[in-house]
Parts: sequence; C-alpha cells; structure tokens
Amino acid sequence: VEHKVLAGPFARAFPDAEFYATDRQYSFPLNLPDSFLGLPPWTRPLPESGAASDGSWGGEFDHEVLTVKPGPGSMYQDAAFFHGPSGTLLICDALFAATEEPPPILTEEPEYLRALLFHARDTPQEIVEDTPEARRRGWRRIVLLFNFFFPTSAAVADLGVGPLLNLRPYELGWGGWMPFRWKSREAEEEAFNKYSAGGSPTMLPIIQIILSRGGSGEDTLRWVEKVKRWSFKRIVPAHLDAPLAMGPEEFAETFAFIKKGRNEVRFCDQDVAFLRAAEEGPLSFSVYKSSLGVLRGQPCGP
Repeated sequence: VEHKVLAGPFARAFPDAEFYATDRQYSFPLNLPDSFLGLPPWTRPLPESGAASDGSWGGEFDHEVLTVKPGPGSMYQDAAFFHGPSGTLLICDALFAATEEPPPILTEEPEYLRALLFHARDTPQEIVEDTPEARRRGWRRIVLLFNFFFPTSAAVADLGVGPLLNLRPYELGWGGWMPFRWKSREAEEEAFNKYSAGGSPTMLPIIQIILSRGGSGEDTLRWVEKVKRWSFKRIVPAHLDAPLAMGPEEFAETFAFIKKGRNEVRFCDQDVAFLRAAEEGPLSFSVYKSSLGVLRGQPCGP
C-alpha cells in the first residue's frame, strides 16, 4: 500500500495531465480497491505495450509492462519506459544499484538528512554529529534494512518491549526507537559491500522471490527480450542510485538467475534468511512453489 499512496496526490497536483497506472494494482497485506489506494477516478489503465497505445507522449516514449502472478491471489507489475531521444530506460522496481555515497537528494533535503543521521546511531538516544562518514553509515544501514528487513549478518533484532522502554523526546524523531542493534562497523560494511558490489546492478531479494514463482520466470524473460530491443545507454530506476550506465545486455544479465535455474544472490546468506523463512513458512500459502529453489546467498563473517 505504501508504494501507491503518493500517486493520488501527484495526480491531483497536476489535474490537467493524463494519469496512467498499470491495470492490475495489487496491495499487500490487504488487496484494496484502487479508490482506497488514493488513485483518482480519472486514472487510465496503462496499455501493456507501447505498440498497443494511442500514440501518447509525442512519440518520444515506448514502453512494456511486466505482469506476473507469483501466487493464487497476488499480482506483480513493473513498467519499463524507453525515452528514445536521450537513450534512457526508466524502470520501477525490477533493478537497483547502490554505492557507498548517499544520493544527493538525501543530503540536500533536511528531512532526508535527518533520516540518514537517525539510522547512523549506535544507541537509541545518541545525537550523531553530521559528518560525511555518519551520512554514509546511515545510508548503508538504510539500504540493508530496505532490502532485507532483518539483515542478521550485521544486526540483532529486539522486537520485545525493551526498545519501547527507551522512548523519550528525541530530536531526530520516533522517540529514538531502535528495535535492533548493529553488531559492528565491520559486519555492516561487509554486508553492504556484498549487496553493493561496487555499484553493480541487482534487484530486491523480495522481487527475485516474486519473479521465481510459478510461471513468473518465463513471463519475465519474455519481457526482458522486449526491453532489450531498445538501444538505451543508461537506466534510471525509481530507487537508490541513478542514472546507471547500462545497455541492453547488462540489463538482461540482472535476470540471469532465471536461465541458470538457481535462486541465488550475491548477498550474505544470513541477510536473506528472514525472507527465506517467511516464504517457506507464514507466507507459503500466498505464493506458488519455485522451480529455482529457495533464496540462497553467500557466506559472510567469521
């Protein structure tokens, strides 16, 4: 749901613009109607392909929509847009990259800078000095939490009442809530470096799980082949670093795990353990079985 709440306000801020959304919106944990997600009544369904569109966007854009069904009641969609004049591919969730330096927008906006310093803390009430290293530390931790929820190679979760007992007024927000502790700088740097691989493209582990379920892999590869026909030289994902200097072959390589038939990632195996346990345990009812096996990472730490 949180991925969609900004769409409605954005559409209402530009009432004279045509507003499109992919046609099979799905929200988790509750699959709510589009109106509950804030999508305005004038929302138009995005055609599955630029070849089926009405020639909108002045002929400058082409697009292909990925639609997969990872489970009995769920859908996942992504949309790739190719801007011909600039040779740029726009993508939503199917591909990411991150380097050690936080994106400029996070250091230019006060609210985002507060978030970097909030996550740079080692103790709940710590006031972190605003330094380049503190910003990088906060960014590393945000990336690890964003990708893995519980990056257990680098952090120890505490979901009991202990963190709540430490709450009191705190200038960076949330009462200083900290339901985990970081093991060491060395452990978190190793986990981040495994994820980042020097800024090489990858995908969210939860997205890889989705794309490996049922017939999703075959549908994804067909979409990848359609996207590869465009002559792009850079990719702008919706999250993390951008732009990325990548062409069609590098884009396709991100999805090579499907052809290899193995659900492997370059990340620390401990970091994907929570997602693996969830997909094989409490959430197993909601997804089809994968022919690629469960998500497996690489050994990290001692």
